[in-house]
Amino acid sequence: MSARGYVTISVLLNLTAHGCAGPHKVETFQSGVQGVFITVETYNGGPGPLGSDTTKVYAHFQRHGKSTSIIVLEGDIVVSKVIWNSPHDDTLCLDGGFTDIYRNQVTLILGNTPGDSVTIHSHLNEHCPCETPAVRRR
Repeated sequence: MSARGYVTISVLLNLTAHGCAGPHKVETFQSGVQGVFITVETYNGGPGPLGSDTTKVYAHFQRHGKSTSIIVLEGDIVVSKVIWNSPHDDTLCLDGGFTDIYRNQVTLILGNTPGDSVTIHSHLNEHCPCETPAVRRR
């Protein structure tokens, strides 16, 4: 096989393996503080509105044109909703599954001043109430 054939096969294999690496769905849940929010990313489809083979939950902080994020939860789980208990405290409602990563507290830092950081506390709950007005989506 020619060098061109190897390159073509290599590119096709790479596209097949990495072409679908992005999330299939992203849900955003705003806190009470501007620039602080949670995203729930689902990959490869699955049962339920936020269920998938892999779900990743990120905490985000954006301010003055800068942004940062940290993974809070990852696994073969179904996240049914996010409830903000306060601007820096949330509950991740789960409908079951297995977690690979879980951080109950993350500190997001954008700079060196006190206003350039925020700490978010996260809780897991498998028995969340059906409806709550605390859920905020962007």
